[in-house]
Amino acid sequence: MSLKGKKIACFLALPHHTRFFLPLRDEINKEGGELLFIIPLEEYPYELDLKKRGLSFRYFTDYMTEEVRDKINASTLELFDKWSQICFKWEGFSRWPLFKQTWLFNELVEEYYCMEEFIKVERPDMFIAHHECARWGKIIGHLCLKGKIPFVTFQEGDYYASTLGNAMHTEFSTADLLWGNVTKRRLAGYQCSVDKMFPIGNTHIDSALQEYADPEMITNIKKDLGLEPHKKVILFLVGIKYGGLHQRDIWQSLMQGFNSLDKETAFIFKWHPNVYKKTVDNIRETFKELYPSAMLLDTYDPYRLIAISDYCVTLGQTTLTIEAIAFGKPIFSIPDPDTTDDYYANMGVAQSVYPLGNWSSLFHTMKDGPPAVIQANVNHFLTDNFYRLDGKTVERAIGVMSYIMDVRGTTRKGATMRHKESVAGRVSFIIPSGNDAEALLATLTSLSQNVKYLDWEVIVVVNDESMHGILSGVSGDLKITGAEGPLANLYNTGADISSGEYLIFLRPGIIYFKDGGGLNVMKDGVTGIPIKNPDMTPYCLGIGFDYNGAPYKITDELIKAQAVGGGLLGVSRRILDSVGGFDEDVANHLIEPDICLKAKDLNVPIRYSPDGLAFNYKETFFGDDVTDEDWKNRIKFFAKWVGELPKDEDFMNFARNLLMV
Repeated sequence: MSLKGKKIACFLALPHHTRFFLPLRDEINKEGGELLFIIPLEEYPYELDLKKRGLSFRYFTDYMTEEVRDKINASTLELFDKWSQICFKWEGFSRWPLFKQTWLFNELVEEYYCMEEFIKVERPDMFIAHHECARWGKIIGHLCLKGKIPFVTFQEGDYYASTLGNAMHTEFSTADLLWGNVTKRRLAGYQCSVDKMFPIGNTHIDSALQEYADPEMITNIKKDLGLEPHKKVILFLVGIKYGGLHQRDIWQSLMQGFNSLDKETAFIFKWHPNVYKKTVDNIRETFKELYPSAMLLDTYDPYRLIAISDYCVTLGQTTLTIEAIAFGKPIFSIPDPDTTDDYYANMGVAQSVYPLGNWSSLFHTMKDGPPAVIQANVNHFLTDNFYRLDGKTVERAIGVMSYIMDVRGTTRKGATMRHKESVAGRVSFIIPSGNDAEALLATLTSLSQNVKYLDWEVIVVVNDESMHGILSGVSGDLKITGAEGPLANLYNTGADISSGEYLIFLRPGIIYFKDGGGLNVMKDGVTGIPIKNPDMTPYCLGIGFDYNGAPYKITDELIKAQAVGGGLLGVSRRILDSVGGFDEDVANHLIEPDICLKAKDLNVPIRYSPDGLAFNYKETFFGDDVTDEDWKNRIKFFAKWVGELPKDEDFMNFARNLLMV
């Protein structure tokens, strides 16, 4: 896997986020690739850190031409004509000033067409960004979809805030590379695609832990801040909710009890970067009166501050806190001002110092060290939040990006099928054994009771040796073979030794009842039928593609199937050969939509026969091969179909459960 010769465009949003992409840039350069930074023109200058580091970049507007300007003017007029018919139909829009509406739409249209021109001129092989939730992420994502360009997103913070925007992280992303499983579970709760999210770790903190552990660097940082070398440092990590509080009594209550430590301890406050500078300056004036020796910093490198700190106090939930935990710093927590729920104390990784001014646990730790139980909890917490702090996060990220490019450079056909002679009119039922005897026997029994074809056979592909004993007691025309590997390989193996002109693939645990169309529907198309649960509720009425472009089992009879499967799929041998069989590098639960997409690519129809019926007695195979380590089998599906997956654009319907109050 290599990125040699590949041009990767990187959208950079905030100056303090540069650090996450620089390790990737260095590795891409080593492999012979190129990382090109692209940023918007904003009131908040996103290019500050790039300039400071002497790195080149491009603005969106660098790609403004006369032709682009004409597109912008025409599209802006068209947009406002349509918007004027919409904006007064809902009261909520009336609370959005017309000036702000105009400004935002002008920016959106200009940025969209400038980015379109950037892609046309620079021809990037891949786009990367911290996330796709802001307007720029959606612009880039949509253009990547149109241009069939892989779009890899990463993680900006720990996404602790409850916001509907969390539902938008995987709409266009080919892969969303996250710090850890905490974030994956959180975003999954907002209906982001679990098949697109992969924990790899934090691309900067791996190197930062080594870089900032250097004693000489710590000495230089203290010197830069004017701190005496012997002084202990208590670092206050000010979350965004505390960051805007200018009430004098709050800060006075917070600092009470610290007078006795003034000579031996330095107090540093690191403000959240999204708090207005004027607010920070006003609070700084308050501190000059109350506690003049305290330092309030808003733009200073936060990792440098964590490195020199001896103890960290978190004021509310903030991403810096989990990074401080990774640095091994003792944490003392105060919940956000609008709640008494202390997240870090509840997780057992911090000692509570709430209510304000309650510093007993901090003083105890300064004297005797942190409690042993805290460290035991910290190890699990870090694994859950940062996957692995093993120095290999960048390697994992580059591995994913390289694999995506490898997939893009190969054929979309799966295995090479043997073109063997088949018996005309014969139907072959192909069933992997799995490891659940009850599920397999239920499927075999349903075939013996319900199949109406005149000429048919059953092929059982045994992938668990313990199942041979079960099959020895089964009578009838049964061919048994052995194979290992994923579901696709078992299906392909069964197809290779079968003799039927028509092939029906069944998961063990599927109860076959009736096919609903006979051989005619399989003759020139890929066919599926309704699968219900034992209580007759829908299990799979075909396969659809959601807002994320991710396949899902349809359970609503009013939704049209775009693919078929769910554990039963019928196809002629001729069509199976033409699409190359099932892709053995794709996850078990994705091989059915994948083979349907390959068929569509060859103009082979997908047929859902509502008159058929099967039951899902037990779900087998699906999800068995899904782990954090086996990421390729899901990434390959989305990488091979970049820009071609169907997509439901109805966000309000997609997020309806999240919108319920």
